[in-house]
Amino acid sequence: MQGGRPIIGTCPAKFICRSSGPYGASPRSGRILSPMGIKSERTAPRVLIVEDDRDIAELVAAYLGREGLSAVIVGSAEEAIIECAARPPELLLLDLGLPGADGLDLLRKFRESSTAPVIIVSARESDEDKIAGLGLGADDFVSKPFSPKVLAARAKAQLRRAAYGAGASASGARLIFGPYVLDFEGKLLERGGSRVPLSRREFELLAFLASNEGRTFGPEELYRAVWGLEHGDLSTVAVHVQRVRRKIEDEGARPRWLVTIPGAGYRFKREDR
Repeated sequence: MQGGRPIIGTCPAKFICRSSGPYGASPRSGRILSPMGIKSERTAPRVLIVEDDRDIAELVAAYLGREGLSAVIVGSAEEAIIECAARPPELLLLDLGLPGADGLDLLRKFRESSTAPVIIVSARESDEDKIAGLGLGADDFVSKPFSPKVLAARAKAQLRRAAYGAGASASGARLIFGPYVLDFEGKLLERGGSRVPLSRREFELLAFLASNEGRTFGPEELYRAVWGLEHGDLSTVAVHVQRVRRKIEDEGARPRWLVTIPGAGYRFKREDR
């Protein structure tokens, strides 16, 4: 510590700098160096940090390491695509203002092949940027400046949700509504034998509401239950509800199953009940 602030320099023991740019050369192996410099096989959840500010990236990685997470840093969307293809991460921390391709472009590409949770960490604070990011499949949006300790806690919460899923309590069950079959164990939604493409978070939201059919949940309750967080941008709930509706409702303005209860929240309701 220097002047009450963490000293940011070389890579902390529990994370890897992979960029060939300002972050230095890649390590010889995908193993983690312990604080004593002894190599050990990686067992910690792997987080990919896409951030072109070296100081911010290293500080975040250090806090992730304290929480038992393994972090890899890249400084551009192009490097991130290469890294994801080589070793897909369990969690993506994504800055939007990147050199070269934009962070939103990377998010769109990432969602084509991965349902891993994504936290956007950006200085952009407009509602349009937040809605765009959440609409493309981000699970959370953290504005800069931020607390790295809180961000590490949010990262662990997202990984916990990804590991267990909102439909864990209904494992093995299926729910039929209209032409749809919601498979809790398989974590998928089918219509006429064909899979309806849902992101991991979209499925968790639908599964939670369907598991609690007839009950109304406000945005705060859904944020705690599905996202696993106590505080954050509640607009992500409305964004994800709209995304699910676009995929299951014939008329989004007049939903049949995922309905809004004015002043209260959202409820799942089957027409035959």
